[in-house]
Amino acid sequence: MAKKVEEEEKSDIDDINLDDEEEPQPEPKKRIRIVVPEEDEGSTASRTRLQTVFYYIKIAFLCSVWLVIAVLLPTMPIEKMDGHLTTIFPNQTKIIVIDLKRVTRASLGLRAYGPFLVSVHASNVDPRINNHMTAFLEKAVYAADGESITDIIVVSNIQYFLLTTSEHLSTNVAPVKVYGHFGLTNFSIEDANNVRLRLHLETNVDTEVTIKYFYERSLDAQTCIILGALVLAFLYISIVWELVNRTFVALIAATLAIAVLGFMRSWPDIGKIIKWMDTETLLLLFGMMILVGVLAESGIFDYFAVQAYKMSRGHIWPMVNILCFFTATLSAFVDSVTMMLLITPIIVKLCEVMQADPVLVLMFLVIYANIGAASTPVGDPPNIIITTNSFIAAHNVNFGNFMMHTLPCVLLTLLQTYIQLRLTFRKLGVVPYIADAESEMRMGTHAWERAAAAIQPYSKDTRQLRDVLMHKAQHVKRHIKRLGKRRTTTANYKETLTELRTNYGIRNKILLLKSIIAFAFVMTLFFMHSVHGLHQLSLGECALMGAIMLLILADVRDMEAILGRVEWSTLIFFGSLFVLMEALTEIGVIAVLGHMVENLVRSVDEEQRLLVALQLMLWVSAIASAFLDNIPVTTMMIRIVISLSQNKELHLPLHPLVWALALGACFGGNGTLIGGSANVVTAGVAEQHGYAFTFKRFFMVGFPVMIGNVIITSIYLYVCHSVYQWHDPPIN
Repeated sequence: MAKKVEEEEKSDIDDINLDDEEEPQPEPKKRIRIVVPEEDEGSTASRTRLQTVFYYIKIAFLCSVWLVIAVLLPTMPIEKMDGHLTTIFPNQTKIIVIDLKRVTRASLGLRAYGPFLVSVHASNVDPRINNHMTAFLEKAVYAADGESITDIIVVSNIQYFLLTTSEHLSTNVAPVKVYGHFGLTNFSIEDANNVRLRLHLETNVDTEVTIKYFYERSLDAQTCIILGALVLAFLYISIVWELVNRTFVALIAATLAIAVLGFMRSWPDIGKIIKWMDTETLLLLFGMMILVGVLAESGIFDYFAVQAYKMSRGHIWPMVNILCFFTATLSAFVDSVTMMLLITPIIVKLCEVMQADPVLVLMFLVIYANIGAASTPVGDPPNIIITTNSFIAAHNVNFGNFMMHTLPCVLLTLLQTYIQLRLTFRKLGVVPYIADAESEMRMGTHAWERAAAAIQPYSKDTRQLRDVLMHKAQHVKRHIKRLGKRRTTTANYKETLTELRTNYGIRNKILLLKSIIAFAFVMTLFFMHSVHGLHQLSLGECALMGAIMLLILADVRDMEAILGRVEWSTLIFFGSLFVLMEALTEIGVIAVLGHMVENLVRSVDEEQRLLVALQLMLWVSAIASAFLDNIPVTTMMIRIVISLSQNKELHLPLHPLVWALALGACFGGNGTLIGGSANVVTAGVAEQHGYAFTFKRFFMVGFPVMIGNVIITSIYLYVCHSVYQWHDPPIN
């Protein structure tokens, strides 16, 4: 039976080979034969009709989105950076007369930069306790002579913006951006002859406060949230249902968010949009992709796959356990994105050898990488954002106490994750996933598609060659579907190990030595980056320096081949996602999270406020990080943490809030495919090897694990900080 199956597979593969053999009698023109198997006409016609309907619905939906963008962007004003500086003195009121041309939709937007605490649309605070700036609009009614004021009436809502502590007001602190929306009542532009619209500003601090302010178009916060939610809904519907490529979807969603931002106020110029892209992360990924691409030529990944197979003695679960422990440990000290870039090619090769599911095993490793990275300040981008914040660093949050408080929780969640995954996927090592022939064909298909895309159709020959490669790739895809999950005979452990040692190993020792030198240089710079006074280069610059060094040592002459190994689709996806999340932050979607946390904490008794604040900070940051990406969520939530710790009315300690945010943001990255940077990078590298990550499958695996992680963390925070109060007292 096994011999019959092997013969069938051999005949199937022979059918899809290009017929390049010489004919006994050469013909004038040689044609390329591509054999396509016949399919059932009924099922084909039915499937074609459904696909046609779905296609036209998709095109109509995307065209409607494009039409919204095409209408909004040209008609909305570009953001003007011609703001005004003003100083508000103690015990004095600052009155600013407003040009009525600035007033639209019976509303006015105010954007201000200054020594504020948190970037929100409006904060209702107790004026007797917290430092704040009060802002509202008033109309001054003038007499007939046009000089004397007969009446002053408040015509808008009153907003309070929290100010930093008194000792920081007199120093050069980094300005924080705040937004205010003033809805006008009892005011009409037709009355401009008798009245003046004025902005009323005052503070309750004993020192002067200097701010820079801008007038803008503005919508109310509720409308902004609805518009932002619609953009997110478009992103997730498109990714979950795989309407189009996820990179293209992210690009459309980012452009749509910018258009919505323009409809709200004014859309940012290209310089600001470029600043929104996290060039640090993009440069890090670019440099590491080049390093890994050159390193792969040496055969080191094949060698590691053979060694891992030898250590696990051919059993899948021992191999997965070894790799997961290794990944979680190393991710604590090496950035998780870099870690997954290095290890993903090894996992793919090893799973192909052992007939395991590469996508599922890579999901396991990404989950362990995100969990392990939560234990140190340098393991994950959210932790780097938290610990490098000037306020957090000034209040005794360092490498030692960060790891002391997070490592026990990480160890508990690793145990919970292992038990949960082992019980859920008990049969991982019983049923092989794919045959070796199928995995080889997946890689070949991906290579043909990329080669066809790179061919420029300048002549008839090049067009023919491109068409042949595309037909070849499509035919092999149909062949893979026919294979399905056909089970094949598996050789015993010793025979497989002998074959692996013969076929896979180090191919270029000189290149391997040069690559090790370059990687050692990069890792040295990475570790120096965490030492105070030795971090002159950013992580992205370190990776780029290492890539340049390796290209020099390897004497690379074909740069096109090297750049072809860079996952440009992944880089564009990241850039689009960064722009999208920054635009949503400007719209106010993420600021709603801050309002929720502050209002709920303030609504409970003082004895329960710490418990409620920790649980809210943990769960809100975890759920939001899963669906909004943990980098922008952390950037926003760190301001909420500082605001809560400095709010004298709440009397909350700083350190437990920091641990809750760090753990929640890192664990939340396991919730969805776009929740963490390591997830997206792993998906991109896996697709380069012919294995596609889908949003739905990652969600089914990662989200339950994330919920379990957060439950364990909730119990841990309750025991440590509510029961035993293992933390410093609140800030005075």
